[in-house]
Parts: sequence; C-alpha cells; structure tokens
Amino acid sequence: MSIENFVEIIGWIGVVFCTLGFLLLNTKTIRFDSWIYQGINIIGGLGLVISAVYFRDMPNITSNSMWVIIAVYGLCKPYFSKNRIGKEVTQNL
Repeated sequence: MSIENFVEIIGWIGVVFCTLGFLLLNTKTIRFDSWIYQGINIIGGLGLVISAVYFRDMPNITSNSMWVIIAVYGLCKPYFSKNRIGKEVTQNL
C-alpha cells in the first residue's frame, strides 16, 4: 500500500467519523455536550486534516483544523468553567 492510499483511507475515516457524529446528534442518540460527540469530531477532523495536509488542500486544512479546535474546546469547557470549579470547591467544604 502506498502512502497516498494510506492517507486517503485516513481521510475517508475522517469523513465517516464526522458524518457519524452529525447523524448521532440529529437522531438524539448522543448530546452535543457529550465527550463521545466531541471525541468523534476530534477523530474525524484529524483524519480530514491529515488528508488535506498531504494533498495540500488549504481550504480543508483550515476548516477541519477549526473543527478540531472547536471540538477540543467543547470537550475541555466543562472542566474549566467557573460554575464547575465553584461547585467542586463548595462540595469539598
């Protein structure tokens, strides 16, 4: 298998994960704020970024990089919100 074929497979895996995440969200199987949804988006976005970088597709590099950054933000947001930190401090007192 050539590197080009390998990268193309990674790109298609990215398509499957991004589409699966969107499908599961719209069928209300998962919630937008769940770690599963954000994880699916991160994996899918990274697959698409890897493919876009290899094929030098700048629009897709840009859009999918933003997709991954937003998903990472969504995944980390609950752990850094003031409400959660305040609740943990209050509960531990």
